[in-house]
Amino acid sequence: MDLRPHTKRIILAILLPGLAAAIVWILATGKFDTGGKDKAGTPAAATQAVAIVNGVTVVMLDSATQIQSDIRTEPLLAANYQAETAAYGTVLDLQPLVDLHARYATALADADAAQAMAVAAQQEYQRSRVLYQDNQNVSLKTYQAAHAAYQSAQARSDIAALNTRNIQAAARLQFGATLARWALDAHSPELTRLLNRQEVLLRVALPLDDDMAAPAQIQISANQYRRQSAYLVSPSPQSDPVVQGSTFIYRAAVPTATGTNIAAYLPTPGQITRGILIPAAAIVWYGGQPWAYRQIDATHFGRYPVAQQSPMQGGFFVTQGFKPQQRVVVNGAQLLLSEELRPQAAPRPI
Repeated sequence: MDLRPHTKRIILAILLPGLAAAIVWILATGKFDTGGKDKAGTPAAATQAVAIVNGVTVVMLDSATQIQSDIRTEPLLAANYQAETAAYGTVLDLQPLVDLHARYATALADADAAQAMAVAAQQEYQRSRVLYQDNQNVSLKTYQAAHAAYQSAQARSDIAALNTRNIQAAARLQFGATLARWALDAHSPELTRLLNRQEVLLRVALPLDDDMAAPAQIQISANQYRRQSAYLVSPSPQSDPVVQGSTFIYRAAVPTATGTNIAAYLPTPGQITRGILIPAAAIVWYGGQPWAYRQIDATHFGRYPVAQQSPMQGGFFVTQGFKPQQRVVVNGAQLLLSEELRPQAAPRPI
Protein backbone atom coordinates (compact mmCIF):
# COMPACT_ATOMS: atom_id res chain seq x y z
CA MET A 1 0.00 0.00 0.00
CA ASP A 2 1.40 3.36 -1.12
CA LEU A 3 1.21 6.00 1.70
CA ARG A 4 2.89 8.83 -0.17
CA PRO A 5 -0.27 10.62 -1.44
CA HIS A 6 -1.78 10.42 2.02
CA THR A 7 1.40 11.79 3.60
CA LYS A 8 1.45 14.75 1.16
CA ARG A 9 -2.10 15.68 2.05
CA ILE A 10 -1.23 15.71 5.75
CA ILE A 11 1.82 17.97 5.17
CA LEU A 12 -0.23 20.43 3.07
CA ALA A 13 -2.94 20.53 5.72
CA ILE A 14 -0.30 21.54 8.27
CA LEU A 15 1.54 24.14 6.12
CA LEU A 16 -1.34 25.97 4.43
CA PRO A 17 -2.84 27.61 7.60
CA GLY A 18 0.61 28.83 8.66
CA LEU A 19 1.29 30.26 5.20
CA ALA A 20 -2.03 32.10 5.19
CA ALA A 21 -1.34 33.56 8.64
CA ALA A 22 2.10 34.76 7.49
CA ILE A 23 0.61 36.54 4.48
CA VAL A 24 -2.00 38.30 6.65
CA TRP A 25 0.72 39.42 9.11
CA ILE A 26 2.90 40.83 6.31
CA LEU A 27 0.02 42.79 4.82
CA ALA A 28 -1.11 44.10 8.23
CA THR A 29 2.33 45.33 9.24
CA GLY A 30 3.10 46.93 5.88
CA LYS A 31 6.18 44.86 5.14
CA PHE A 32 5.55 45.18 1.42
CA ASP A 33 7.13 48.50 0.35
CA THR A 34 5.25 50.14 -2.51
CA GLY A 35 7.73 53.00 -2.65
CA GLY A 36 5.05 55.57 -1.58
CA LYS A 37 3.25 55.15 -4.93
CA ASP A 38 -0.37 54.56 -5.68
CA LYS A 39 -1.72 52.05 -8.20
CA ALA A 40 -0.89 54.39 -11.04
CA GLY A 41 2.73 54.48 -9.93
CA THR A 42 2.72 58.15 -8.85
CA PRO A 43 3.65 59.45 -5.36
CA ALA A 44 0.68 59.76 -2.91
CA ALA A 45 -0.24 63.42 -2.30
CA ALA A 46 -0.89 64.54 1.33
CA THR A 47 -3.44 67.35 1.98
CA GLN A 48 -1.78 70.42 3.52
CA ALA A 49 -4.34 72.18 5.84
CA VAL A 50 -2.11 75.17 6.72
CA ALA A 51 0.49 76.86 4.53
CA ILE A 52 2.34 80.17 4.33
CA VAL A 53 1.77 82.03 1.07
CA ASN A 54 3.81 85.20 0.53
CA GLY A 55 4.17 85.58 4.28
CA VAL A 56 0.43 85.13 4.95
CA THR A 57 -0.82 82.13 6.92
CA VAL A 58 -3.46 80.37 4.83
CA VAL A 59 -5.92 77.77 6.11
CA MET A 60 -7.54 75.32 3.69
CA LEU A 61 -11.05 74.00 4.36
CA ASP A 62 -13.01 72.06 1.78
CA SER A 63 -16.58 73.07 0.97
CA ALA A 64 -18.16 70.24 2.95
CA THR A 65 -16.23 71.19 6.11
CA GLN A 66 -17.18 74.84 5.65
CA ILE A 67 -20.87 73.95 5.50
CA GLN A 68 -20.57 71.60 8.48
CA SER A 69 -18.71 74.24 10.53
CA ASP A 70 -21.07 77.05 9.44
CA ILE A 71 -18.27 79.20 8.00
CA ARG A 72 -19.85 82.38 6.62
CA THR A 73 -18.34 85.37 4.87
CA GLU A 74 -19.47 88.89 4.04
CA PRO A 75 -18.11 91.49 1.63
CA LEU A 76 -16.28 94.46 3.07
CA LEU A 77 -17.93 97.84 2.64
CA ALA A 78 -16.45 101.29 2.29
CA ALA A 79 -16.97 103.55 5.30
CA ASN A 80 -16.30 107.08 6.47
CA TYR A 81 -14.35 107.59 9.66
CA GLN A 82 -15.04 110.57 11.88
CA ALA A 83 -11.81 111.71 13.51
CA GLU A 84 -11.96 111.42 17.27
CA THR A 85 -10.33 112.83 20.36
CA ALA A 86 -9.44 110.28 23.02
CA ALA A 87 -10.45 110.93 26.60
CA TYR A 88 -10.68 108.88 29.76
CA GLY A 89 -13.20 108.41 32.49
CA THR A 90 -14.41 106.31 35.39
CA VAL A 91 -17.65 104.55 36.26
CA LEU A 92 -19.05 106.43 39.25
CA ASP A 93 -20.08 104.90 42.54
CA LEU A 94 -23.84 105.40 42.88
CA GLN A 95 -23.94 104.72 46.61
CA PRO A 96 -23.65 108.43 47.57
CA LEU A 97 -26.56 109.15 45.22
CA VAL A 98 -28.59 106.33 46.77
CA ASP A 99 -27.80 107.57 50.29
CA LEU A 100 -28.79 111.09 49.29
CA HIS A 101 -32.07 109.83 47.89
CA ALA A 102 -32.83 107.95 51.12
CA ARG A 103 -31.79 110.89 53.34
CA TYR A 104 -33.96 113.30 51.41
CA ALA A 105 -36.99 110.98 51.54
CA THR A 106 -36.58 110.69 55.31
CA ALA A 107 -36.03 114.42 55.75
CA LEU A 108 -39.07 115.17 53.62
CA ALA A 109 -41.23 112.86 55.72
CA ASP A 110 -39.92 114.44 58.92
CA ALA A 111 -40.61 117.91 57.57
CA ASP A 112 -44.17 116.99 56.62
CA ALA A 113 -44.78 115.47 60.06
CA ALA A 114 -43.27 118.51 61.83
CA GLN A 115 -45.36 120.87 59.71
CA ALA A 116 -48.51 118.95 60.55
CA MET A 117 -47.69 119.13 64.28
CA ALA A 118 -46.96 122.83 63.97
CA VAL A 119 -50.34 123.43 62.30
CA ALA A 120 -52.14 121.48 65.04
CA ALA A 121 -50.26 123.35 67.78
CA GLN A 122 -51.08 126.66 66.13
CA GLN A 123 -54.78 125.83 66.03
CA GLU A 124 -54.73 124.79 69.69
CA TYR A 125 -52.94 128.01 70.61
CA GLN A 126 -55.48 130.11 68.71
CA ARG A 127 -58.39 128.40 70.47
CA SER A 128 -56.75 128.93 73.87
CA ARG A 129 -56.15 132.59 73.09
CA VAL A 130 -59.74 133.18 72.07
CA LEU A 131 -61.04 131.44 75.18
CA TYR A 132 -58.63 133.27 77.45
CA GLN A 133 -59.56 136.64 75.97
CA ASP A 134 -63.24 135.78 76.30
CA ASN A 135 -63.59 136.33 80.03
CA GLN A 136 -60.72 134.01 80.78
CA ASN A 137 -62.63 130.83 79.96
CA VAL A 138 -59.28 129.02 80.14
CA SER A 139 -56.55 129.71 82.63
CA LEU A 140 -53.53 131.82 81.86
CA LYS A 141 -51.39 128.77 82.42
CA THR A 142 -53.27 126.77 79.76
CA TYR A 143 -53.05 129.65 77.33
CA GLN A 144 -49.31 130.07 77.91
CA ALA A 145 -48.71 126.30 77.56
CA ALA A 146 -50.55 126.25 74.23
CA HIS A 147 -48.46 129.21 73.06
CA ALA A 148 -45.20 127.46 74.07
CA ALA A 149 -46.26 124.22 72.40
CA TYR A 150 -46.99 126.09 69.19
CA GLN A 151 -43.63 127.85 69.20
CA SER A 152 -41.82 124.57 69.87
CA ALA A 153 -43.68 122.76 67.08
CA GLN A 154 -43.02 125.62 64.67
CA ALA A 155 -39.30 125.57 65.52
CA ARG A 156 -39.13 121.84 64.85
CA SER A 157 -40.93 122.37 61.55
CA ASP A 158 -38.49 125.12 60.57
CA ILE A 159 -35.50 122.89 61.40
CA ALA A 160 -36.95 119.98 59.37
CA ALA A 161 -37.56 122.27 56.40
CA LEU A 162 -34.00 123.62 56.70
CA ASN A 163 -32.68 120.05 56.70
CA THR A 164 -34.42 119.31 53.40
CA ARG A 165 -32.98 122.49 51.86
CA ASN A 166 -29.49 121.54 53.07
CA ILE A 167 -29.79 118.12 51.43
CA GLN A 168 -30.92 119.76 48.21
CA ALA A 169 -27.89 122.07 48.28
CA ALA A 170 -25.55 119.16 49.04
CA ALA A 171 -26.98 117.22 46.09
CA ARG A 172 -26.38 120.13 43.71
CA LEU A 173 -22.83 120.67 45.00
CA GLN A 174 -21.90 116.99 44.77
CA PHE A 175 -23.71 115.92 41.61
CA GLY A 176 -24.92 119.03 39.78
CA ALA A 177 -28.43 120.29 39.16
CA THR A 178 -29.55 117.50 36.81
CA LEU A 179 -28.48 114.57 38.97
CA ALA A 180 -29.75 116.34 42.07
CA ARG A 181 -33.17 116.61 40.47
CA TRP A 182 -33.09 112.88 39.62
CA ALA A 183 -32.02 111.94 43.14
CA LEU A 184 -34.60 114.08 44.94
CA ASP A 185 -37.54 113.07 42.78
CA ALA A 186 -39.27 110.09 44.40
CA HIS A 187 -40.65 108.98 41.00
CA SER A 188 -37.70 109.75 38.73
CA PRO A 189 -37.47 107.21 35.84
CA GLU A 190 -33.82 108.16 35.30
CA LEU A 191 -32.95 107.30 38.90
CA THR A 192 -34.89 104.05 38.64
CA ARG A 193 -32.78 102.96 35.68
CA LEU A 194 -29.62 103.75 37.63
CA LEU A 195 -30.78 101.89 40.74
CA ASN A 196 -31.73 98.85 38.61
CA ARG A 197 -28.27 98.89 36.95
CA GLN A 198 -29.87 99.43 33.56
CA GLU A 199 -27.53 102.40 33.20
CA VAL A 200 -24.34 103.62 34.84
CA LEU A 201 -22.88 107.07 35.32
CA LEU A 202 -19.47 107.98 33.91
CA ARG A 203 -17.24 110.91 34.77
CA VAL A 204 -15.28 111.78 31.61
CA ALA A 205 -12.37 114.24 31.65
CA LEU A 206 -11.63 116.14 28.46
CA PRO A 207 -7.94 116.83 27.71
CA LEU A 208 -6.60 119.95 29.38
CA ASP A 209 -5.32 121.48 26.13
CA ASP A 210 -8.60 120.94 24.30
CA ASP A 211 -11.23 123.67 24.38
CA MET A 212 -13.87 121.62 22.56
CA ALA A 213 -17.39 121.53 23.97
CA ALA A 214 -18.65 118.29 25.48
CA PRO A 215 -20.52 116.35 22.75
CA ALA A 216 -24.08 115.26 23.47
CA GLN A 217 -23.15 111.70 22.46
CA ILE A 218 -19.80 109.90 22.62
CA GLN A 219 -18.49 106.36 22.24
CA ILE A 220 -16.95 104.50 25.17
CA SER A 221 -15.03 101.26 25.50
CA ALA A 222 -14.13 99.22 28.55
CA ASN A 223 -12.64 96.22 26.76
CA GLN A 224 -10.63 95.41 23.66
CA TYR A 225 -12.85 96.63 20.87
CA ARG A 226 -16.51 96.73 21.79
CA ARG A 227 -17.87 100.27 21.86
CA GLN A 228 -21.17 101.67 23.04
CA SER A 229 -22.85 105.03 23.13
CA ALA A 230 -22.92 107.32 26.15
CA TYR A 231 -25.07 110.44 26.55
CA LEU A 232 -24.29 113.74 28.23
CA VAL A 233 -26.05 114.40 31.54
CA SER A 234 -24.39 117.59 32.81
CA PRO A 235 -21.05 119.16 33.68
CA SER A 236 -19.49 117.51 36.70
CA PRO A 237 -19.11 119.69 39.81
CA GLN A 238 -16.16 117.50 40.85
CA SER A 239 -12.95 116.92 38.90
CA ASP A 240 -11.41 113.55 38.19
CA PRO A 241 -8.72 112.81 40.81
CA VAL A 242 -6.50 111.10 38.22
CA VAL A 243 -7.06 112.85 34.88
CA GLN A 244 -6.99 116.65 34.87
CA GLY A 245 -9.33 118.55 32.59
CA SER A 246 -12.93 119.66 32.23
CA THR A 247 -15.14 116.86 33.51
CA PHE A 248 -18.63 115.87 32.48
CA ILE A 249 -21.18 113.29 33.59
CA TYR A 250 -22.41 110.81 30.98
CA ARG A 251 -24.83 107.92 31.25
CA ALA A 252 -24.52 104.63 29.38
CA ALA A 253 -26.45 101.37 29.26
CA VAL A 254 -23.45 99.14 29.96
CA PRO A 255 -23.11 96.54 32.76
CA THR A 256 -19.77 97.90 33.96
CA ALA A 257 -18.50 97.64 37.53
CA THR A 258 -18.03 100.72 39.70
CA GLY A 259 -14.53 102.19 39.46
CA THR A 260 -13.82 100.73 36.00
CA ASN A 261 -11.61 102.96 33.88
CA ILE A 262 -13.08 103.54 30.44
CA ALA A 263 -11.80 105.02 27.20
CA ALA A 264 -13.98 107.68 25.61
CA TYR A 265 -13.98 108.76 21.97
CA LEU A 266 -15.21 112.26 21.24
CA PRO A 267 -16.00 113.12 17.59
CA THR A 268 -13.89 115.89 16.09
CA PRO A 269 -16.01 118.02 13.73
CA GLY A 270 -14.91 118.33 10.10
CA GLN A 271 -12.29 115.54 9.95
CA ILE A 272 -13.59 112.60 7.89
CA THR A 273 -11.48 109.85 6.27
CA ARG A 274 -12.54 107.30 3.64
CA GLY A 275 -11.68 103.65 4.24
CA ILE A 276 -12.98 100.18 5.15
CA LEU A 277 -14.86 98.93 8.21
CA ILE A 278 -13.71 95.51 9.43
CA PRO A 279 -16.78 94.23 11.31
CA ALA A 280 -16.34 93.13 14.92
CA ALA A 281 -17.68 89.66 14.03
CA ALA A 282 -14.66 89.14 11.76
CA ILE A 283 -12.06 89.98 14.42
CA VAL A 284 -9.99 87.32 16.16
CA TRP A 285 -7.31 88.20 18.69
CA TYR A 286 -3.95 86.50 18.52
CA GLY A 287 -0.71 87.69 20.08
CA GLY A 288 -2.39 90.86 21.37
CA GLN A 289 -3.25 91.89 17.79
CA PRO A 290 -6.61 91.85 15.98
CA TRP A 291 -6.75 89.78 12.76
CA ALA A 292 -9.35 88.93 10.13
CA TYR A 293 -9.55 85.92 7.82
CA ARG A 294 -10.01 87.02 4.20
CA GLN A 295 -11.35 84.51 1.69
CA ILE A 296 -8.76 83.96 -1.04
CA ASP A 297 -10.73 81.42 -3.08
CA ALA A 298 -13.43 78.81 -2.49
CA THR A 299 -11.38 76.77 -0.02
CA HIS A 300 -8.54 79.02 1.20
CA PHE A 301 -8.62 81.72 3.89
CA GLY A 302 -5.71 84.02 4.75
CA ARG A 303 -5.19 85.62 8.17
CA TYR A 304 -4.41 89.34 7.77
CA PRO A 305 -3.55 91.90 10.50
CA VAL A 306 -6.07 94.63 11.29
CA ALA A 307 -4.79 98.05 12.34
CA GLN A 308 -6.31 98.95 15.71
CA GLN A 309 -5.52 102.65 15.79
CA SER A 310 -9.06 103.57 14.71
CA PRO A 311 -11.71 101.60 16.58
CA MET A 312 -15.25 102.60 15.73
CA GLN A 313 -18.78 101.43 16.40
CA GLY A 314 -19.07 97.86 15.13
CA GLY A 315 -15.40 97.12 14.46
CA PHE A 316 -12.15 98.70 13.25
CA PHE A 317 -11.67 101.31 10.55
CA VAL A 318 -8.68 100.68 8.26
CA THR A 319 -7.25 102.44 5.23
CA GLN A 320 -4.88 99.70 4.03
CA GLY A 321 -4.59 95.93 3.88
CA PHE A 322 -8.19 95.40 2.74
CA LYS A 323 -10.35 96.50 -0.20
CA PRO A 324 -14.10 96.92 -0.69
CA GLN A 325 -15.99 93.76 -1.68
CA GLN A 326 -13.25 91.44 -0.43
CA ARG A 327 -14.94 88.76 1.64
CA VAL A 328 -14.00 88.19 5.28
CA VAL A 329 -15.12 85.42 7.63
CA VAL A 330 -17.79 86.74 10.01
CA ASN A 331 -18.86 83.40 11.46
CA GLY A 332 -16.34 80.70 12.29
CA ALA A 333 -13.19 82.85 12.33
CA GLN A 334 -12.22 81.46 15.73
CA LEU A 335 -12.57 77.94 14.32
CA LEU A 336 -10.13 78.82 11.53
CA LEU A 337 -7.67 80.11 14.11
CA SER A 338 -8.04 76.90 16.10
CA GLU A 339 -7.41 74.86 12.94
CA GLU A 340 -4.35 76.96 12.19
CA LEU A 341 -2.93 76.48 15.69
CA ARG A 342 -3.80 72.77 15.90
CA PRO A 343 -0.62 70.62 16.21
CA GLN A 344 0.40 69.41 12.76
CA ALA A 345 3.31 69.48 10.38
CA ALA A 346 4.99 72.89 10.25
CA PRO A 347 3.35 75.17 7.65
CA ARG A 348 5.33 75.01 4.43
CA PRO A 349 6.18 78.31 2.69
CA ILE A 350 4.98 78.66 -0.86
